[in-house]
Amino acid sequence: MIALFCSNKLKTYIGFKENQIDKGSLSELNSWNGHLFTVNREKCLFFMNHETYFYFIVYDIKKTDIKNLNELFITSFIKELNKLHLITAAQQEALKNRFSKVFLHKSINNRKIIGTINNFIQIVEYCKGNYENFQDYLTQDTFLNTYILKRHNHYFKAKDAVKDKINQFFNETING
Repeated sequence: MIALFCSNKLKTYIGFKENQIDKGSLSELNSWNGHLFTVNREKCLFFMNHETYFYFIVYDIKKTDIKNLNELFITSFIKELNKLHLITAAQQEALKNRFSKVFLHKSINNRKIIGTINNFIQIVEYCKGNYENFQDYLTQDTFLNTYILKRHNHYFKAKDAVKDKINQFFNETING
């Protein structure tokens, strides 16, 4: 299960009611924030993991796409992991099976996550000018997942952090 904490903008776009989530079911790899923003008059979804700050963007979203949010999320997540060479084919299938359901929840108002999302969106807006179209940017550029970030006096890159979490997940699955 993926717990997707939606910004007010995304919550309004999706149109879901209040949900309660079992805090015990949350883990570092399955807690995400989602936000809706616009690029070139096209709606985009921005997803960021709470623990690792790993992010990905889904471009040109339509209302009908929201019906398949589960598949859209996991497919896009795996595509980003593949782009960075962080996952094997066997791990892809295991992640698809493990995270087949997206549970929507209102934002928990984590100011650090929201601030990082807004900052990344500003950087994306600035950098998109280097490409003829935004889709090219999304298929080629992964530099924000390789930024050096700081959390609790610890420096890390989002791509390294998510790789560690995925490895922990598969070690627990094999050993547990």
